[in-house]
Amino acid sequence: MIDFRTLCGTADFLFMRHGESEGNRDREMQGRQESRLTALGREQAREAGRWLAGRGIGRVLASPLGRAMETAAIAAAEAGIPSPEPLALLEEIDIGLFTGLTGEAAAERHPAEHAAFQRSSWDAVPGAESVDRLYARAMDLWRLLLDRAADGERSILCVTHSGFLQWIIKTTVGQRAWMPLFSASGNCCVSHLRVDNRDIDGGRTLLATWLLVNAPVANGLR
Repeated sequence: MIDFRTLCGTADFLFMRHGESEGNRDREMQGRQESRLTALGREQAREAGRWLAGRGIGRVLASPLGRAMETAAIAAAEAGIPSPEPLALLEEIDIGLFTGLTGEAAAERHPAEHAAFQRSSWDAVPGAESVDRLYARAMDLWRLLLDRAADGERSILCVTHSGFLQWIIKTTVGQRAWMPLFSASGNCCVSHLRVDNRDIDGGRTLLATWLLVNAPVANGLR
């Protein structure tokens, strides 16, 4: 579990899923397979950028997969915030044997593995990233973000993927189990954690609060 008490003052960490990709449209499990944004995905990124404008974001980090980098670049340009920097820690889960398949195709071609997946998640899929590795990667990401915040970067946007976003959130509540905390994040939905550790009236407040989780900012949330 992440210890946010080490951070003094306030900081905002925003996480956004990429816009709709061709793989999303075709209901494929993409994992780390490349898949371009659709026209709708690019429009979602522009809408998200309009929502992000004026929020003081000083750094944009993105998964190096094309659909995330393109989303981040479009949104950043629309918002007038810094261009995205690729960060491998934000990549999607490596889903091994199921890469590029729809759920139906995975069940038909690999019935035993698919049945085991329903019970045990990615630990049961040959070649997929393990639950332990996912937790460790999310912890590494948070350590990096807290280091950046300690150096003065107090509003950071990360553009990532639905599967890995679950683990970013899980590590803040000490959850190591594979079971999802919520259904798949929508395209360009935003989750926002605010840390508020301030000295007030002789005492110190220690708060780390998810203000938004899976919020559809591309659909007009204000």
